[in-house]
Amino acid sequence: MIISIVGGGATGITVLRYLAELAASERDHGAISGIQLFDKAGFDGGIAYRTQSDRHLLNMKPSTMSIRPGDADEFLRWLQARGLSCHGSKHLPRMVYRDYLDAVRTAAIAQCRSAGVPVHIEQAEIVRMRFSPDRDVLLTTDRNITHISSALILCTGHNAPDDPYGLTANPNYIRDPYAQFTFADHDGVEVGILGSGLSAVDTAAALAKSHQAVRMTCFSRSGLFPTVQPVTMPAITTDFRDTLHDHVTRRDQIEADAFAARLSELLLETTGIRCDLSCRNVGGGALADLEHNIARAEAAEPSVYAYLVSVIDVMCEAWSRMSDAEKMRFMDVYNSGWLRKRSAMPLENAIRIRDLMRSGRLSARARLRNVTAAGGRFRAILGNGDHRDVDYVIDATGPSYRLDTSPLYQDMQRQGLIAFDALGGIRCGYDDSRVHDRHGTAHPNVYAVGGPTKGTHFYAAAVDINLRRAQIVVDSILNPKGQQMSTITTSVEETDRLADLVRRDHPSLDTMVLAPDGKYQNRPAALDELMWEVRDCLAEAFRHWSPADFPTLYCAWGRCRVGSTALTNLFGVAGMPSYFQPVKVVLRHRLLGNAGEPWAVPHASEQPHLFSKEMAGPYVLAESLFLPLQPLLEAGWPADKLHMIMLDRDPASSLASWLEKWSDRVPEDRLVQNYVISSLNALRVESYAKRHGVPVTHYVYEASKDATGSVRKLFDRLGLGARFTEGAVTDWKERGQIETKGSGVTFLSEPKVYTVVGLHGSDTAYRYRSRKTASLSEAQLQVIGRYGIDDMYRASVDACIRDLSLDPATAGRLFGDGLGTAA
Repeated sequence: MIISIVGGGATGITVLRYLAELAASERDHGAISGIQLFDKAGFDGGIAYRTQSDRHLLNMKPSTMSIRPGDADEFLRWLQARGLSCHGSKHLPRMVYRDYLDAVRTAAIAQCRSAGVPVHIEQAEIVRMRFSPDRDVLLTTDRNITHISSALILCTGHNAPDDPYGLTANPNYIRDPYAQFTFADHDGVEVGILGSGLSAVDTAAALAKSHQAVRMTCFSRSGLFPTVQPVTMPAITTDFRDTLHDHVTRRDQIEADAFAARLSELLLETTGIRCDLSCRNVGGGALADLEHNIARAEAAEPSVYAYLVSVIDVMCEAWSRMSDAEKMRFMDVYNSGWLRKRSAMPLENAIRIRDLMRSGRLSARARLRNVTAAGGRFRAILGNGDHRDVDYVIDATGPSYRLDTSPLYQDMQRQGLIAFDALGGIRCGYDDSRVHDRHGTAHPNVYAVGGPTKGTHFYAAAVDINLRRAQIVVDSILNPKGQQMSTITTSVEETDRLADLVRRDHPSLDTMVLAPDGKYQNRPAALDELMWEVRDCLAEAFRHWSPADFPTLYCAWGRCRVGSTALTNLFGVAGMPSYFQPVKVVLRHRLLGNAGEPWAVPHASEQPHLFSKEMAGPYVLAESLFLPLQPLLEAGWPADKLHMIMLDRDPASSLASWLEKWSDRVPEDRLVQNYVISSLNALRVESYAKRHGVPVTHYVYEASKDATGSVRKLFDRLGLGARFTEGAVTDWKERGQIETKGSGVTFLSEPKVYTVVGLHGSDTAYRYRSRKTASLSEAQLQVIGRYGIDDMYRASVDACIRDLSLDPATAGRLFGDGLGTAA
């Protein structure tokens, strides 16, 4: 298929980059036959990055601005390779990011062409779009040339600010705050800057450098500048985020007033910080407010900014649950305050603005009501009846997302192919970004990312958010709903990259989009999003419990096929409620878009001890990467009521079992990748437990060669010695029929697609069962060494010997010297 991208700014290049990665690695399965990229401005960085002033700074840190999926450090490496650095509170000029975008675009084009995928790049404005009889997309440029493609992605960005006071015809009105200012620089020149947000800060900083004699006044509703980003992000409590998230997810409809009020109440209750988003408290005091915010930023004290950063996803969720009227209410009353407090300025710019105000070159006035042309000058009329006259007006009120002046969108609207959103942008799907026609029907092959989605999405310009949405859109195009084509990566290079991220416990593991395979996962989602959803589901069962109400949970975890099911049955026979993957079952429901059911946990007064197993793998990456304790702890389970049992088994035996049980369900390369990631994820699981004060015990399956002796020591280690009986190990009788109601295991209801008949064997006792590994090829065995899984197994054995206090003779008898020796 040929995919067209309209718009060559940051978002369009992000889409191009992801398509290039898929094509070069063959993860598109040959689906991409060509790419077309159109940009009317000539790929100059767009409104955001075309500026030439070194005073126009990026508002985000470089660590958040990579546009390579799963590689958050790429932009940092690009900077370092060019001798540029950005540490502490320093922010880079916007024009540096334009150079990065140019480099990415050039590399992506070369990458595509090396993979045999032609790329057509054209500096032209698309002025018309229509469908062919077979529903291909036809795009016509302003040169009257028509191009055909299978799918269209609109990445047209945003525009210069609207002209709220009708001043465009006046030559001294400057609509683009990032333009080069050409008016004279001499004493007595007064410049009015409309707005006091980030664009106004950029404007004042740049104008102060290029025009050192003029005086500036910022006019806005609040008369206050944005808050200031801290030198280092302070540690904050999660209570605020969790409670606000609960407030939102419990409601189908969110009212703007109620949401803003609840946010303010919770912030005061949990942190003692006052926050009013309504901009009612206006009246100037900009310098005093700025100096206060600078001091807090330099001291890295918890601030409104730090807490609002933590609820970006909650704000997006709340926005999606607001009606059009409530969205309009939020924008009219609260958006200005939200932006002032959430979109904080770099400390470097804050200090510049402070110094300009101290010197008298810059002032700020509140309660702006109107601006009119008056005798060759402009008059800014304020709410208290006062006014201020200036010679020039620079509009820095923020970007416009209105599309009704664009020839392309006008044409699409005339045909009924789109509907304009009252808040800017066009109507599209919240989850998949498919463009809707005038009747609200989603087009199957027309999507939007970034600026055109404003109104549907609250954030339409953030680089990191648009990266994720670009991935979702491309994956949706390549993997239409109802088809089984998988976009999951399974190359050796991709496994190497993922393995490296897991070993380093890299934060990008939580935020990269995990592509659906169309069977075991049918929605694109990031791991952190899935874990929040699992947490919320689990919390329903014990939302009102006190810490004393929770029983002690012994949670066993390891990759699949390490003898966990028999161990789960053993604990059940020993008299403890024993559960089969309660966290993972909810995760599996969420992967398929189902709600899942809360885990019905018995009260501590009924059952003081519980056992559960949570296994990694085998079908998709989400199962291989999830941290079993995370949703439990975040849902309220006390850390001192948890004990982690790390399971392991000879790697070759385990791998042979994976291939035997699931190779008819999952392609072998993907199955092996999931085996590798599941094995390495032990590093993250154990580290997470220890960071949260949860004790850890290691138990290796080969210890069950001496079943009675090893289980006795395991129970003693766990503080369960009184529950141990030899009969629980050696005499299961009918309770050894693991998948029957008479067993000691409770199976929660999971999606039927995951059911494998005969996966779990039956036995009359807990015992060791060897597995032949002669079926493994040399290449499969080499996987174990390539990724250090054999070394991890040796470490597990050492830890098991230590935790169970095994003497050298017993340890030698149980574990010997061989690892995965073919039998």
